Amino acid sequence: MSCRGCRFSLTFLLLFSILPSHAATQRPADTGGTWELYDEEGGCIGGSRCGDQGDSIRIPLEDSPIFGVRFNAHDDVGDTRAGKLRVRIDGGVLGQDIDVADVAQPYELDIAPRRGRFLVIETRSDDEVVVEDIEVRYGDLRQPRERREWRAYPEWTGCIGGGRCRDQGAMIRIPLEDARVYGVRFLAHDQVGERTRGRLRVRLDQRTLAKDIDVLRRGEVYNLLVEGLRGRYLIFEALTGEEVVVEDIEIQYAGLRDPFEKRRKTSP
Repeated sequence: MSCRGCRFSLTFLLLFSILPSHAATQRPADTGGTWELYDEEGGCIGGSRCGDQGDSIRIPLEDSPIFGVRFNAHDDVGDTRAGKLRVRIDGGVLGQDIDVADVAQPYELDIAPRRGRFLVIETRSDDEVVVEDIEVRYGDLRQPRERREWRAYPEWTGCIGGGRCRDQGAMIRIPLEDARVYGVRFLAHDQVGERTRGRLRVRLDQRTLAKDIDVLRRGEVYNLLVEGLRGRYLIFEALTGEEVVVEDIEIQYAGLRDPFEKRRKTSP
């Protein structure tokens, strides 16, 4: 065989061995789709400084195939730099755990098309991580994503239950907007009086969102996931003879028809 023939045979064999490996590592075909920004989500999670905000971010997803997730993250909070994140859709993990950089960096995950109910971004170490600018790439949204809005209810802050707060009753009842509810968050503590056995139940009408919260004396922020329910009232109930303070109450709605503040000002 001539030298030219040798070179040709060697080149052919190399190409034959490389092509299957290359094809196996290709990204899924680009189907277009749209990146949807969840600017109402994100924040600092995990660790001792952000643990009161929980150790995960849970985002309800649209009924559409998902092709990608991207966000910015850093762990420049506190003294240590050991932040790790895991990203999943429902129970399915997307890729490996992420070692989060000290300085904010973009992270993007390509996904073989899948559907799901929730995108979950959770910490995997006992360290704070800041997650911002979360976006999800949908394949075929038939209509614009329904925006979700957090609304504060400062006028409903109160101390309920026990002897010192008996005049305020044992319950807080907040009238809800005519829209679906996707989340409730609030700060609660029982730093009233000498005993610390305050317990709290949270309901949306008759549907229980949190059956029995053992309220910490020092206080904690609680985040409750609500799966797009409608109702007339959000209800907080003191379950024991101890005082419980509930404040910084916020409700996440979807599908508000008119500006929230405008309706509140004009309502009787």
